[in-house]
Amino acid sequence: MQPKLICAECGGTLRTRSITHTQAWGGKLYRLENVPARVCAQCGEVWLAGDVSQKIDRILRSRPKAKKYLQVPVFSFSEESLPAR
Repeated sequence: MQPKLICAECGGTLRTRSITHTQAWGGKLYRLENVPARVCAQCGEVWLAGDVSQKIDRILRSRPKAKKYLQVPVFSFSEESLPAR
C-alpha cells in the first residue's frame, strides 16, 4: 500500500491524474496533453514530479512537430466596459 500523499498547500490528499499542462517557453505558450501529475482533491493545486518537468523541458527544447494548433482570442480586461446593472 502506498503512503498517503499530502498537499503542502492545504493538507488535502494528492491524487495521481493525467492533466493538460500549459507552459511558457521562449516567449511562447505551449500546451501539453496527458501529463502525469498529482492534483490535490481539496484545493486543486498541481504537483509535477521532477522527471516529468525535465521531460517537458526536453520536449520543448527539441521542438517536435505539434500534434495540433489552437487559436485563442485575446481580450484586455482593463479595456472592456461592464454592462450597466
